[in-house]
Amino acid sequence: MSAFGDSVMIMSDPLRPLRVNAVELLRQPGAIQDLVYAVEPEPLGVVHDRLCGDIRVDLKLEVLNDGIRVTGTVRAPLATGCRRCLADVSGTAVASITEVYQREPTDTDAFLLDSNQLDLAPTVREAILLELDVERVCRNDCAGLCPVCGIDRNDSVCSCDSTVTDDRWSALDGLILDD
Repeated sequence: MSAFGDSVMIMSDPLRPLRVNAVELLRQPGAIQDLVYAVEPEPLGVVHDRLCGDIRVDLKLEVLNDGIRVTGTVRAPLATGCRRCLADVSGTAVASITEVYQREPTDTDAFLLDSNQLDLAPTVREAILLELDVERVCRNDCAGLCPVCGIDRNDSVCSCDSTVTDDRWSALDGLILDD
């Protein structure tokens, strides 16, 4: 069982499912191929302390007249700390993928399909790494830690003065203005 609650096969070459025979696929215009796999993060090049399980790849490859469109989602289970109060936060990073691969790219957003194999590993790696950098919070109204005493303001109230002052303006503190 994976962290997603369903069984997913993991192959001996962990990145093999992400390499597709493009030549064979391009011979079938209009064909659709589904790829659903769990991939270990390390062989994919995603080594991150927030990851706590296999990366779930759910992609659809659609053969176009001049290339292959790849759409789908990538999911990775996370365990991290709240950016405000440092409480444990678990969840799933979800990244959407929509890419087009062409032998002769006509669109500026299309990627070059330059070999007989369509290697989706770099696309999956990039998508999940961008999602991992998103800072998470335990809840939207998290009050965070007191910047003076460090108490968790979600659990307790402190009497610290947490007025934020900007030292760049401190020279004006003694200024007295006449009305």
